[in-house]
Amino acid sequence: MKIDILGGPQAGQAELFSLLTGLVLDTILQKPLEIQQGVCEVRDSRITRLKEMYNPQKTAYAKIEYSLLPALASSGPAKTQVLNELKNADEICFVTKDESAESDINQFISELVIADLMLAEKRLENLAKDQKKKYQETREKEQALMEKIKVRLDSGKPLSLGDHNEEERKALGLYQLYTLKPVFIVINSAEDKLKDNALLDLISDEYNLPAIRLSLDLERELLSLPDEDRRDYMKEVGLLEAAIDKMNRLAYEGLGMISYFTVGEDEVRAWSTRKGSNAAEAGAVIHTDISKGFVRAEMFKYKDLIELGTEAKVKESGKFHLKGRDYIVEDADILSFRFNV
Repeated sequence: MKIDILGGPQAGQAELFSLLTGLVLDTILQKPLEIQQGVCEVRDSRITRLKEMYNPQKTAYAKIEYSLLPALASSGPAKTQVLNELKNADEICFVTKDESAESDINQFISELVIADLMLAEKRLENLAKDQKKKYQETREKEQALMEKIKVRLDSGKPLSLGDHNEEERKALGLYQLYTLKPVFIVINSAEDKLKDNALLDLISDEYNLPAIRLSLDLERELLSLPDEDRRDYMKEVGLLEAAIDKMNRLAYEGLGMISYFTVGEDEVRAWSTRKGSNAAEAGAVIHTDISKGFVRAEMFKYKDLIELGTEAKVKESGKFHLKGRDYIVEDADILSFRFNV
């Protein structure tokens, strides 16, 4: 999973990237015009709970790759560099501040709309030049699709809000269009504004985008605390979860990802797979041999383990299951795979 972070002027995107990846902020700030990369462990309270139950030798969280991009310039090579990078992103995180959120988001979406419009116009231009009868039917279908999206983009609206059918979406997926990529908004706020939902509602209504507030100072303080102290402090300030944890969860949801777990005395680990993956496909995330030689998956639910307390009690209650390769894995399934090499 690759997520690109960029933002409005002085919005705090470098500080956020530092908190996510653990990279030193001063080092990041020394390279403002470079694309910088880092890996974030997705802290998951369920893994923390499983760690307490199994006391494993090793604990591994799911990971997300984040890239910090320079500001999106109005023109020139710097703009081309950022747009080329965004084209390969699985998802985009846009960072803004309370006081400039609406203007920042409008400017950001406008730039993406213009980039997609230029692509559509270029394709239409090329299609008009191509008069080979052999590909006439395919050309006419593509031309109709490009004309349809051009109308929407001409109105300043992103394609994500369009009424495309499944066939059109599949065809549009080949073009790596910017305004079809999943996007979520992070608002860098003061602590006293964290529970103000008016702006979040506006972003949801106006742009149909998920958004969260966070205080970089508060998140930095939370990350410096051990797990138990962090939970106590969050209770004191009335937080159900750290904003960075919520941000990573939003990223997962936008990408259509879920987590399943493997557990034992050796290791407790979270694995990422696409929502809708069957057991063999999910097992391939661990190793392709699991999918090739799949025999069965032993499965029980995280919530059942927490409610009942031990694997033995889960089995006694009849909530331990054997699943075939076509079983659709669900978020927080605990799995063990049997396969032939």
